[in-house]
Amino acid sequence: MSSVPLIYRLLLIGLLPVIATVLYVEGQKYDPALIDFKAVVRQETGSSSTLLQSMPESSAPSSAGGVKGFQQLGQPHNYTKENLYEHIDGHAEYFISAGFVALTVTEYTAAESKATAAEIQTEVFDMGKSIQAFGVLADESGDNPAPISLGTMGFKTSGGVNFIKGRYYVKISALDSKAPVLQFAKAFDATLPSGKDSFQAFAKLPNIGKVANTRFVKEGYRGLDFLRNVIEREYSVGDKRITVALITGSKEEIQSVMSSFREYFKKSGIPTERFEKEGKEFYRVMDKYEGTWFLIPSSDAIFGIFGTDDEDILRYFMKNAG
Repeated sequence: MSSVPLIYRLLLIGLLPVIATVLYVEGQKYDPALIDFKAVVRQETGSSSTLLQSMPESSAPSSAGGVKGFQQLGQPHNYTKENLYEHIDGHAEYFISAGFVALTVTEYTAAESKATAAEIQTEVFDMGKSIQAFGVLADESGDNPAPISLGTMGFKTSGGVNFIKGRYYVKISALDSKAPVLQFAKAFDATLPSGKDSFQAFAKLPNIGKVANTRFVKEGYRGLDFLRNVIEREYSVGDKRITVALITGSKEEIQSVMSSFREYFKKSGIPTERFEKEGKEFYRVMDKYEGTWFLIPSSDAIFGIFGTDDEDILRYFMKNAG
């Protein structure tokens, strides 16, 4: 094979500095979004306030009319799924997985206060559904929280109060230890709408004994994938411990869960007995792991009763099943 002529080799050597210069100049025209991943999010989603204005049904409410006895400092800060990490980095995924839609954060001082820094902060989380708001409240309030009369249900915390109202989960924090946080919370509660999705599930739970424990299970209740958003209440009745599990939903949702139950019983071979009384059905389930328990559906709820076969207690659920 003949070698490359000298003239071509000299031309190539001469072009190398030109090529290097072009590459350097083009390299300065970088796109910062290729390096700053958060910049990509901002470019795709726009500002949080713009998003909330375009989605009024999804935005958390703010006390636009004011809170009696207090003054607002600055403008509310709004967050969506795309930028929630900016406010609660490291915990945003928890809220999003629980049904989070939007968040409004606002700061206040007492009307007569001369403070220039915020004394109270409110965080209003729109959780989409009241049952999802309750789930977050239960998770964040810890064991045996001190109840307080706010919204649908509320608890005192070490730094303020947490409560739910409709589909909203509200955190009110005292940024100043002398701030009248309880007075503020009651006034703020009055500014929030209950909405159509007012949480009424607890009204369905019976008064059959001393309440020992109440908890919320978001998914996989007792190992079953189709059981989600379950309220479980444990009662102490005499020397017995009775557990009541409650699932609420639309007629279609309840029918779907019951269909999943029947399929599960059939596939797993768990013996069941179906009874009907005054047009209402219930099931006795002979489970070798859970023991004998009862399943009582209604048009908008399903009750699971564990730890008793007391006819009076079962009659209560049959009577109150809609």
